[in-house]
Amino acid sequence: MTDDARRWQGPGRRPPGRSPGTDADTGGGEPPVLEQAFDGDSLYALRAAVAAHASQAGLAEGRVGDLVLAVHELAANAVWHGAGHGRVRIWNTGGALHCEVTDDGTQPPAGGTAPRDGAAWRIDPGHGLWLIRQIADQTSVQPGPPRTVATVTFALGPPGKLPPYHLAEQDLGGCTVISVTGELDLSSAAQFTRAVDEALSAPPAVRLILDLSALTWWDSSGLAALIIAQHQVSDRPGARMMIAGLPGHLLQRLQAAGLDGQFTMAGTTAEALSMLNRPA
Repeated sequence: MTDDARRWQGPGRRPPGRSPGTDADTGGGEPPVLEQAFDGDSLYALRAAVAAHASQAGLAEGRVGDLVLAVHELAANAVWHGAGHGRVRIWNTGGALHCEVTDDGTQPPAGGTAPRDGAAWRIDPGHGLWLIRQIADQTSVQPGPPRTVATVTFALGPPGKLPPYHLAEQDLGGCTVISVTGELDLSSAAQFTRAVDEALSAPPAVRLILDLSALTWWDSSGLAALIIAQHQVSDRPGARMMIAGLPGHLLQRLQAAGLDGQFTMAGTTAEALSMLNRPA
């Protein structure tokens, strides 16, 4: 594994009682809800099993797809850069799903294909590990020997009924304020993108505030919609955009992914108005 992969650490944590590379159960904790071996011919079956267990655990639909993508990318890395096979374990802690992907060591099986150059474990934008870091809540990769252990954590939603998705728009203090309530995910990202497009069709010097104080979650589609919105504003001369009131757990996700620097943040809509209306 490359130095980049060794540095690919988020604020991930392993299930209680485990240490990197061990095969024991979680000490005195619960056994995994899924434990499945894989190789290059069984990644499809692995994806199906992960999706089924994630849905059963109550992970939101869009987040199920994110989890399947993350596990697939890690398992594919184990196939291509390890011995060609490995094991996936998933624990449901009640508040999150902890997923551990291990390869079975760096030596290929008898008669197998030699592992490819570990330098392909790239974290550049567009590559597998980089993508996982954008969608998982917590990430960690511990290189071997004797094996590499990668973990990703996906938080489950809080118990009880979540507020439904709602989008509202108003003109306030010379700025367009778009307020988002609920989850910004695969089913709502398109509506959000249309609202931003319409706001940007106003005069060139549009000032846009995204009030996300009531946003409960996003999946990869929702996060992509926010990034696209920022790019659209940046490409429009004179336009400016601020994000107001982003909840702490979502701000932590941006920071862990290294994306917080792409946005201008304010604690409240009033603070964002003051900043946007401040003389240059």
